[in-house]
Amino acid sequence: MANVRIAFWGNIANAHYPVVKALRKHGIDAHLFVGDRDPAGWRPETDDPELADNYPDWIHNGPWLRPSHSLAPWRSPVIDELKAFDLLVVSGSAPAIAQFVGRPMAFFTTGADLTVRPFPVAFRHLRSGAGHHIAHGALGLWQRRAIGKAAQIWTQPFKPFTDALERLHIDPSLVADIYFPLVVDTELFSPKTEPSPSWVDELAPESDFVVFHPSRLVLDDSPLMLRSGQTKGSGEVLKGFAEFRKLTTAKNPVLLLPDSDASRERDEARQRIDELGIADAVVWAKPPTPPVFARTEMVHLYRRADVTVNEFGAGWFGWAALEAMSCGVPVVSRIDAVGIRRLYGAENPWIHANDAGDLAIELEKLASDRVSLARSGMQSREFVIRHHSVDNAGRRAVDSVLAALDDVDRAGLQQTTDNRAAS
Repeated sequence: MANVRIAFWGNIANAHYPVVKALRKHGIDAHLFVGDRDPAGWRPETDDPELADNYPDWIHNGPWLRPSHSLAPWRSPVIDELKAFDLLVVSGSAPAIAQFVGRPMAFFTTGADLTVRPFPVAFRHLRSGAGHHIAHGALGLWQRRAIGKAAQIWTQPFKPFTDALERLHIDPSLVADIYFPLVVDTELFSPKTEPSPSWVDELAPESDFVVFHPSRLVLDDSPLMLRSGQTKGSGEVLKGFAEFRKLTTAKNPVLLLPDSDASRERDEARQRIDELGIADAVVWAKPPTPPVFARTEMVHLYRRADVTVNEFGAGWFGWAALEAMSCGVPVVSRIDAVGIRRLYGAENPWIHANDAGDLAIELEKLASDRVSLARSGMQSREFVIRHHSVDNAGRRAVDSVLAALDDVDRAGLQQTTDNRAAS
């Protein structure tokens, strides 16, 4: 299998890029496909700015997904490009199109591509206009078909994912028992050692305790959103901070919120903040280079915080939690204890809070005991280095891919390799 060529497509939040880099570092011929209309945060230059307009030959940029491809996915030009590879690893909307390539396909789930996209009727309220309804409805149905045709499904053991797989009647034998840890740049996301930029110094300069909620604001906590893992529980964060403010010994606690185009529910959040009477304790941080914060800017917000309050949704986590931990900042979150134990064992640094009341109590514990606060931050950093640093997570990704290749239909994969070599 040493000569197998692997294509990764669907670089959601740039998740594929560090995996591809790790594979290439270990001699595996892995390539990355990015769409020319992908958001800025989904592109390799998010991590490595020097790549802007200067992609190497193993990064393929093109018009792979257009609205017309929602109705006729076999017409995407990416199909001919992907035929040169032996294994396709796909995320986002990519499975809907990649199923027509005729190569073994591994579905690398990232969230909504499994819990929302294949259920277009249930989530029709997220779309507006007849055109969007038709395009996303068709793409959702193609996605549903593609997941059932995948040679393997690479996912994590959190309830929204397992529920979605059950709803799709996926054969459990297709779900690979592997885990691709998010790769964190622990050199960039590190405890503060240099002066902050002026725009950071201007954020809550008089505060003695800063609580940072970095997640995109999502206040919809309906059963459907909870089932899909898309709710962030931002309303619980606001209520929890309001309760904390009433009982804390901190003189001037502040809740720091990103004010970017990704905050789609910020107007509703402002209304709730006013109703809770905490408007004078909420600081909105605007990105210095709009429309959203780059990772090189987010690091300064993490460092400005004493504690990060991540998500109060379905118990999942993403980069925001890990990046904060890597900066030595404790994270309070509602977390799926069973899923976390399966991934990391019993020892992990997450501070669990189930609701607003729990959050207020945990925040006060940290605010009133700076020694415990510092210890928790140090343990958080050590955890990320151990499990999510470039070297350690990259090594695990390589091992997982090699294990997955052994489990994929060997005859079928070998046949595609032989066919490509012959052509």
